[in-house]
Amino acid sequence: MVAVVSVYRPGRDVVDNVAEIVEQVDHVIVVDDGSGDGFEQVFAEISAAGARLVMLPENSGIAAALNSGIDSADLTAADVVVTFDQDSSLPQGFVARLLEALRQSEDAGLSVGIVAPATFAGVDQTGAEVAPGVPEALRPIQSGMLITGSTLERIGTFDEGLFIDLVDVEFYLRVLAAGLTSVAAPGLDLPHELGHFQSMSVFGRRVSTTLSTPFRYYYRARNRAIVTRRYRKIAGDLLRRERDRDIAHFVVAVAFARPRRALFTVLRRGWRDGRRGTGGRIPSDLNDIAASVSWRGQRIERPRLTA
Repeated sequence: MVAVVSVYRPGRDVVDNVAEIVEQVDHVIVVDDGSGDGFEQVFAEISAAGARLVMLPENSGIAAALNSGIDSADLTAADVVVTFDQDSSLPQGFVARLLEALRQSEDAGLSVGIVAPATFAGVDQTGAEVAPGVPEALRPIQSGMLITGSTLERIGTFDEGLFIDLVDVEFYLRVLAAGLTSVAAPGLDLPHELGHFQSMSVFGRRVSTTLSTPFRYYYRARNRAIVTRRYRKIAGDLLRRERDRDIAHFVVAVAFARPRRALFTVLRRGWRDGRRGTGGRIPSDLNDIAASVSWRGQRIERPRLTA
């Protein structure tokens, strides 16, 4: 049992998160996604906590970081790997619950590609039961995702061309396309921070939403177009709902943006590049435009979610 954790410019809290993971698996591989100088002490503490470090020379995106960790683990078809990002704080028994769900699913005759917690930061990611007591995991988040070695041998690792955002969605849909099942561990939650919550007044009415770092909207728009085109034949209804939800959020995000035209440009070019099938890192000129965007209103505490 191996865990792979992707980190980028980590804070001291990552050491505690990694230490929690070390207690629950056989090996932990922490991949630094090109953080640069100034993080030597944190990495020394991560190593002292029992993790093996893989250092990438430049920021290559979460897909490439996770793949580097998976490749260095030298997995066999009989192995399993659990992927995490640096913000995830692991509850006691988390990995054991994933393994229990895997065994239960395989005993029921399912060919399992992914096992995920039933909720992520309190947000439900389950569907109907695919076997007695075994719910399907619907487009699960990659942090806390268990992947079987046989699945990786069959369909490959994460799509590095996507760089960041929807990397997990693409992998999940590839699992389905291969005829494998994605299952959830009932009652299991992975606590996590989901962006920041911003609030402002519009015509006397308070509007609040979760906002990402502005440059992420390029990847979100681009990768939505790429993933929708690639998998619309096997998951058309799901992808249409997700696309419509994203569009609605983009409208709200533009309303919060200052200047609005800058964020609109980021989204427009992301959508254009996605339709062209362009992958990789955000173009440098567009990254500069994204860096000029700030958010209107005020940052507030996120309302607590319950499972």
